[in-house]
Parts: sequence; C-alpha cells; structure tokens
Amino acid sequence: MAEQNSMAEFEKCAIQSGLLTEQDLEEARAGIRWSNGQNLSDAPPTAKQLAERLVETGKLNYWQARQLLDGQTKFTLGPYRIIDSIGQGGMGQVFKAEHKVLGRAVAIKVLPRAKSTPEAVKNFNREIQALASLDHKNLVQAVDAGHDGNVYYLVTEYVPGTDLHKLVRRQGPLDMQTAARIICDVAEGLHHAHQQGLIHRDVKPGNVLVMPDGRAKLSDLGLAGPVDADEESDSRFGKIVGTADYTSPDHVKSPWDPSPLWDIYSLGGTLYYAVTGSVPFPGGTTADKARAHQEFRPVDPRRLNPALSNGFVDVMADMMAKDPAQRIPSAREAIARLAPWATGPWSMPSPSVRPPLAPPPVRPPALGDMAENDDDSPSQVVPITESPVALVSVLLWGVVPALLLLVIILIWLLVQGG
Repeated sequence: MAEQNSMAEFEKCAIQSGLLTEQDLEEARAGIRWSNGQNLSDAPPTAKQLAERLVETGKLNYWQARQLLDGQTKFTLGPYRIIDSIGQGGMGQVFKAEHKVLGRAVAIKVLPRAKSTPEAVKNFNREIQALASLDHKNLVQAVDAGHDGNVYYLVTEYVPGTDLHKLVRRQGPLDMQTAARIICDVAEGLHHAHQQGLIHRDVKPGNVLVMPDGRAKLSDLGLAGPVDADEESDSRFGKIVGTADYTSPDHVKSPWDPSPLWDIYSLGGTLYYAVTGSVPFPGGTTADKARAHQEFRPVDPRRLNPALSNGFVDVMADMMAKDPAQRIPSAREAIARLAPWATGPWSMPSPSVRPPLAPPPVRPPALGDMAENDDDSPSQVVPITESPVALVSVLLWGVVPALLLLVIILIWLLVQGG
C-alpha cells in the first residue's frame, strides 16, 4: 500500500471521511490476530495492519484504504460519493461513485487538477457537450456534469463488466461469433455518432465496454471531434491524436482532413485484437507504428487464430484497407458485412492459452496526444513477420531461446549417455 500515516492520523481520517465509525475501528483492532494467527498481540497494530483488516472484513475496499493511509478525507464530488477508482489516463481519472440521495451507481471522469489549464477545461467542456448530443444504447450516456471548487467532472452511466482489452488479456482471443457481436454493437454506436457529425478518433479495445450479458458500449469521447472541424471548433485540428496501435494511415497522412473512415480502420484494428490477442503492429516506437500502418500488412490473423474463416478475415482486411477509397465505407456497412457471424446467444468466452514467447508490452513515446490515451494496461504483443521491427522481435524472443533450449537438451542427453 501507499506510504502510511500514524495510527491516530489514520483513524482520524477514517472518521472524518464518513467511511467508518468508531465501532468499525474497534472491531477491526480486536480482530487483528498475531502469533500464528491465533493470539492477540500486546503490541498495538499499525495503521497499515488496521487498514488491511478493514479491507478483509469488507468495511473498506483497497482503494479507499490506500486513500485513508495517504491522509485523504474527502470522498465526495458535488452530490456524488466516490466509491472506487476505475482507471486513469492522461486525459483524466475515472471513478465509480453513487448519488448521495438516489443511490444510483455512476462513473465520474475527473479532469486532473494539475492539468486544469484554460485549454484543457475548454476541451473537457467540449467532450461533455459532444457526449450530451448523443443518445444511443451502444454509447455510454452522459448523466451530469459540473465542478466542485476547481475540480471539473463529467458523470456518465456506470457500465458493469469489463473492457475488451482486459477481456482478451484474461480470456484469450475471442471466437468469430463473440467478436462480431461486440464489434457490431460498437459499430451501431459509431454510426449514430457519425450521423451527428462526430468522429470518435480513439476507437480501441480499452474504450469498448463489454457487459456480462454480452452487450457492448463505446466509451470515452475525450478526443472526439466534428467532421467539419477547423481550428476554431477543434483545438486538436490538424494533430495526430488517439492511440498509435489503432490510428489509421490517412489520419497520419492528413490529420487536417477528418473522416469517419478513420474510425472504421480503428474498429477493424480493434476486431483484429479481439480475435488474435495482438495489436496489428506490435513493437517499436510510435513513429514505427505510424509508418507500419501506412506501409506494411499486419500478420495474417489466421496464423494467430487458425479458427478464423477466410470470409471473416476478408471483412477485417476491408475494414483496415490502407486506401480509404477501398475501405468499408461506413459503420452500417461494417455491420452488414459482419452480420453472418453476429448471431446466436452470448456466452462468456472460456480462458485460452496465450501465444508463447511473446515479447514484453511496449509503451510508445508521445506523438501529439497519442501517448496520453493508451489503454489502461499494455497491449499484448506477439511476433509479426510482415514488419521489419517485428522480425527482430521474432528472432530475439522466439528463435534464439528455442535454439538455446535445444543446445541445453543436447548437452543433457550427451551427459546422460556418457
């Protein structure tokens, strides 16, 4: 846990926060056991030990305990009570909260106080207005917005479940039916946004929320902008924004010419990740990835997931066509092309074995706003031979270890034979 305060300070913060009562603290102190976990120790517990006990008994969650150990006492934002941290990125921190009166669970995105510059506040308000203009079942809905002192926040519906990035990391690559259903849901939301003249500009697995019943919603319009943008209406006009792993080649080449086709390419890359567990171009810097999106082909996804059909791969390839004129022209058309696989009842995918000998995740350096909007956890990286950068990865992480293992086995056999 974080650096802790003294016991007295911890207990004072706990009471002032309203999260705990004196009785809660007394019961936790009495429940702390020592000496093989049976006898109470004569020495008083530390603040950390008391916090851990409170987490064990369900009086606090881990995030609340850590905040109290750090001396925090304020767990409210306007009429909302902050319950837990959901995620954090360069564009803001997201919390789970509930309305003090209604008791309704919500998600609250908070603009970091350290980044609350006039331009950042203007962009944040633009995100709020963009989200408020959209109303679709496959887009996370805005509920409220405001500021508490100098802290600006956006309140959205709370979506139970997990994001697609975490789902694939935990369960492994998805089957065609499951992936198609999720991507079609996202495409429905994108179609609505495009009809309202908005481009998301950061479609990626981390922004796709998958609920327990299989429905999916697209979240985070922090980088969204109008199709007819100019320097006055969009402070990011002419800049490359988004996440490098899913940025379209035409976005890189012509960032001053926004198009819904940017989102179609990113949606295709998201589908690629969903069924392979790999980003299209793993490894390298942000500049390497941008170049790869323009010049190279991703590894054939059937090499990473042999269960994929030729027709399914063709749809994915058409969504990720480098030439916008050859790309699937709209989210509605993407839905129609994926329709043959987006059928049947939903079932949570079973865990599968991840591809072996994968190099460690890569965090690319900043390029415009790209590095500020990574997924909350690193992308799973697997070797890819179509890219020169990936060829080195294959040699370092696949061939060399295999050869070394073979040499060790041969030496062992020789020793045993002698």
